[in-house]
Amino acid sequence: MSERLLFLTGHLAYPRLERLMRSMGETSFSWEICDIGVKVAALMTEAIILRRLARPVAADRIILPGRCRAGLANLSEHFGVPVTRGRMS
Repeated sequence: MSERLLFLTGHLAYPRLERLMRSMGETSFSWEICDIGVKVAALMTEAIILRRLARPVAADRIILPGRCRAGLANLSEHFGVPVTRGRMS
């Protein structure tokens, strides 16, 4: 069974992230992108994520934008899956 990744992003980055993921073709993991409802992804806060991302999540790992400063440990505990940040570009 492949790992299921959930990418959280905002309105502006969603199309670009989706194009990037689709350009990878077939991968060893499955993925989904969730627009968390903010314009700029890096400005999403821990409170916004907790309020807007429904539980349970259908993912083995949640990936936040690299510049998002939300508390990873708190989010991991709340959702029951590891939460990590992507690279900063």
